[in-house]
Amino acid sequence: MKALVLGSGISLGVPVWNDGSEAALNARAQDAQFPRRRGASLALSVDGLRHSLIEAPFHLPATLAADPRFAPAAEKRAVPIDTMLLTSVDLDACAGALALRAGLAARIASPSPLRSALLDHDAAFRTLEPLWSGLGWDRSLALDREEMLEARFFPLPGPVPDHLRDLETGTGRARCGVRVTDRRSGMRLVWAPRIERYDSATLAELREADVRFVDGTFYSPEEARRVRPGVKSTTELGHAPIDGPDGSLAWLAGMGGRSIYIHLSATNPVATLNSKERARVLEAGVEVASDGMEIEI
Repeated sequence: MKALVLGSGISLGVPVWNDGSEAALNARAQDAQFPRRRGASLALSVDGLRHSLIEAPFHLPATLAADPRFAPAAEKRAVPIDTMLLTSVDLDACAGALALRAGLAARIASPSPLRSALLDHDAAFRTLEPLWSGLGWDRSLALDREEMLEARFFPLPGPVPDHLRDLETGTGRARCGVRVTDRRSGMRLVWAPRIERYDSATLAELREADVRFVDGTFYSPEEARRVRPGVKSTTELGHAPIDGPDGSLAWLAGMGGRSIYIHLSATNPVATLNSKERARVLEAGVEVASDGMEIEI
């Protein structure tokens, strides 16, 4: 299984258009220590020719257009994409699918509660309904035409975004993770860029993975408030911090396989290449994703 990181930042990318933090300003100034990042998304492939995608942030159409690996054949419009998995009802993470709807031939899949949340409460997404399958938890889905890659969704706790505030809350209603298994080798990849807390079920999924992409949005509990006083804390925004006794690094440092932080915000010092926080994470054996990162599992 080949994995290509299409974007490693929060869903709006780094820097966000209205972010005036020092890190965001440095990224705008093309400072090499503060790399720009597109919204978190991943492409998976068996042969490097046809791909399936996880997440559809706003930037996705531009990203696909800029990469020759996703180009259609000459004089054609069909792109080499088999399946698109959507794991969050946050518009920042899934609205890119709307921009592709006119020519999208790929299948879209989500857990049934996520699909219903968007189709029942947001009319724009109904244009995707004919392409969009809703699956039960832990139900097998073959991603590629040869059925070598198998995906299964698992529920994650997290807040309902503002645009769906009337939706009843509950685990798996607003976000989920996905495990992808290579049926030839048995190797497993887990994608979980939004983790509110490391409960026993979430930890069990992460421990079984050979490679895991994990929520790296914020480093500390009060990080977001340092830039905008009065906003919600890290956990209130639905993300467990990296640092602290209950932070993600304490859990990931002892796991086998590879752990990779993704969905990084500009305020997270781990996103800065020369920071002491990043050095600490790397010393603990946890990696930090970057746009264009390629992994073979």
